[in-house]
Amino acid sequence: MPGVSSHFDLTLGRSVMGQQVLNLGLSCEHGYVPLDSEIFISNVKAQGLHQEFKDARSIVGQRYFQAQHQNKLQIARTMMSRAIRAGIIADYLLADT
Repeated sequence: MPGVSSHFDLTLGRSVMGQQVLNLGLSCEHGYVPLDSEIFISNVKAQGLHQEFKDARSIVGQRYFQAQHQNKLQIARTMMSRAIRAGIIADYLLADT
């Protein structure tokens, strides 16, 4: 499956193959609203595409390139920038490994 790579699963205590998804959301006393999500593809045992995108300039092509070539911190920073540009301002940032 394209976009799958090896990563360490803290629950299982071992490396597994799967997708790693970064989520950005707004949380308050009323609940959680997801704002953005991105996949991250590590360099370890990464499964490539079966065929290239017809247009790598498309949004899906750009996001796939970012998933392969940026680290999680860079991806999170990009997601936060998009949220700020959309007018979402938060007092706190909570992150989890």
